[in-house]
Amino acid sequence: MRAEHRLGAGAGCNRAEPRAPSAGQGARTPELDRSTTPGTPDASPEPLRAGTRLVVRCEGMVHGGLCLAHADGATLLVDGAIPGETVEVALTFRKGRTWFCRVIGVEEASPDRVSAPCPYVGECGGCQLQHIGYPRQLELKREILLDAVRRAGVAVPEPRLHGMEDPWRYRWRGEFHVIPGERGLADATLGFNRARSWRKVAVDDCLIHHRSIAGALPRLRELVRRGGSPGLGVLHVTAGESGDELLLRSKPAAALARSVVDEMAATLPVGERWSTDLTTLHWRGRAFRVSPDSFIQVSWGQLDALYGCVIAALGDVHGRRIVDAYAGIGVLSAVLAGEAREVVCIESNRSAAAMGRLNARINEVADRVRYVVAPVESALAEVAGSGGVDGLVLDPPRAGCGGQVAGWLALAGPPRVVCVSCDPATLARDLHVLVASGPYAVDSVDVVDMFPQTYHVETVVGLSRQG
Repeated sequence: MRAEHRLGAGAGCNRAEPRAPSAGQGARTPELDRSTTPGTPDASPEPLRAGTRLVVRCEGMVHGGLCLAHADGATLLVDGAIPGETVEVALTFRKGRTWFCRVIGVEEASPDRVSAPCPYVGECGGCQLQHIGYPRQLELKREILLDAVRRAGVAVPEPRLHGMEDPWRYRWRGEFHVIPGERGLADATLGFNRARSWRKVAVDDCLIHHRSIAGALPRLRELVRRGGSPGLGVLHVTAGESGDELLLRSKPAAALARSVVDEMAATLPVGERWSTDLTTLHWRGRAFRVSPDSFIQVSWGQLDALYGCVIAALGDVHGRRIVDAYAGIGVLSAVLAGEAREVVCIESNRSAAAMGRLNARINEVADRVRYVVAPVESALAEVAGSGGVDGLVLDPPRAGCGGQVAGWLALAGPPRVVCVSCDPATLARDLHVLVASGPYAVDSVDVVDMFPQTYHVETVVGLSRQG
């Protein structure tokens, strides 16, 4: 996926209506409606409304980390449940005939239920699955992906699962909201968006962020208090140089005094550094320069699992012409260029393309990496017409590759295509065009967990053109 995850704890979540306050925080506590308890006859329940409590049996999980349930003719989406559980829920808000609700009690728990170790679960919007044991998280992500592609009429082989050995402290980049205190920035804190809300929650730690980022939070709070000016909204932090360096950027940039950054950087403990321009990340023996604006896979430690699946799905690239669409700063391209005859990188962002060219030079593959600065939709056919394409990597934003790209692939696409997706629904839509209604067959499916404890999942699909 070529779109930065920015909300909640930085792990990414869709903006949605604010959550109703929980019990103990001003929520009304109406009488419990047990009319939907399994085995209990319908007793003509009162109309559903925000705050109503029900006992429901949870069905499957959908993308977003919510479980399906049904009550009184309405569809419920339950936050904090596990498929198969019987839970007590409180309704929070409605969209059409669908009610969103949260678990307030568990009557029949799943054997996969665990105690969430983070003290901010329930308030912070970054993690949705901490209450589920990690092996079951992986299975749920696989099931959600399979459900999406089968609904689209796409036949796929059994997906391979790629989880993490340690599903914590994996984020090498975070975006922390500045939360003014009673005295404004003088006692400001750092934190994230609350669950399904624009409101903020201050944190002292985040268990899914790299230790160098989490460990620096006290100093970063001090930086904001000493160097911030009115309007400072976000502090963007990237861990580089194996965690020894933090790359900092404020939003807006002018709202954080550079002199204070430099002053505090000079007093950091030995072995720790701050930068505001560039840092370096490493993968497979290569170095990549990264700016605060550069897109990166923020779960950098899991990068080899993701891109390893892409490389395997492409097959032998020796002497071939490969196109890396939505190429970003050229991390994957630099490795592919070690064997390919040429790698053509299509990237619409000029600064990303400039960084990609720099990375190609650093890794001594500049003679085999060429950037085309244009939207993929307009450049792909032209690139193919100028020398053919033996293999194509598509790693689009969350919205998928879109009709124009999928349509061109169906008509004139190369023998090998590898799709990388962060959204099962848009992946299924694109595969329907390419496979169910097009000339490609699915050879391989890899589900790569880049964001444990959250609903997000990356999928790598290898396609081959038939006939």
